[in-house]
Amino acid sequence: MKEPPPARRSDILARMSTRLSLFAALLLVACGSSEAAPPPQTAAPVQAAPSDHYSGQWRGLADVTSTLPNAPEEMDIVATIVNDSAQCGTFEYGAIGCSGTWTCTSGFGQTSMVVQESVRFGHERCPQGGRVELRATNDPDVLEFHYTNAGISAHGQLNRLRM
Repeated sequence: MKEPPPARRSDILARMSTRLSLFAALLLVACGSSEAAPPPQTAAPVQAAPSDHYSGQWRGLADVTSTLPNAPEEMDIVATIVNDSAQCGTFEYGAIGCSGTWTCTSGFGQTSMVVQESVRFGHERCPQGGRVELRATNDPDVLEFHYTNAGISAHGQLNRLRM
């Protein structure tokens, strides 16, 4: 069988394309509906699991009690807590001028979490090895903060920062 000349081949392809377009249009009309499409479904917000009460960015103040000379009466705290490794966070005590990392010594799924402090900056102002206990509250955006180290104790509250 001989192939049709090139001009005729393009005519055949054009007719097939037209027929396919008409068929698609008829199919849409036959299967279509005059009803409006339902509104898109939105998922309900997921509540954070209890094990994730601590994760996030936090800021707060703590009252300081100390036997050391020149210790501040109050410390401001900024912390970031992550639930993905043993080194579970970073901290900064702004007025004191020191910062570092926290290593978790207890789990995230408990009503209190204990972290061991490792000072990275400001060693002359913050003794190494502080122990921090964070306690969950009924408000998922509030943690109790309890600090002890070398004659220093501090107690206060951290509030979750919303970005």
